[in-house]
Amino acid sequence: MASFAGFFPADEPKYSCIVVIHDPLKEKGYYGAKVAAPVFKEIAQKIYTTTPIDNQLVNDKTEFATIDNQYKKYNKVINREYSKVPNVRGMSGMDAVSLLENIGLKVEFSGVGKVNHQSIKKGTKLVKGSTITLKLS
Repeated sequence: MASFAGFFPADEPKYSCIVVIHDPLKEKGYYGAKVAAPVFKEIAQKIYTTTPIDNQLVNDKTEFATIDNQYKKYNKVINREYSKVPNVRGMSGMDAVSLLENIGLKVEFSGVGKVNHQSIKKGTKLVKGSTITLKLS
């Protein structure tokens, strides 16, 4: 029986391995350094070279100036266009909730489907943070 035990990488070990070979070929030798150590070396190389390095750091800063500018323009349009509560009657509930929340209202609703009734009448001055209740059918 030939055996070899080792660890790697040498500086900061993360892995350890024991290789035991039963009935090694006598022509090659029967000492661990001759028979089991080369097997350990292959195992260590395979693990060490195929295991992804987990401490890579990428410091790329991505900037999307075009998207940022479009977002700023969109916010200006939303804030300018909606100084009054819009009419959402007839809209799907999901679209109405999205629109109203985007212009600064808190939305409560009951039911499923399209908006039948809104608690704040259309054309009322928009007060951000106000709660509007929608009834859907």
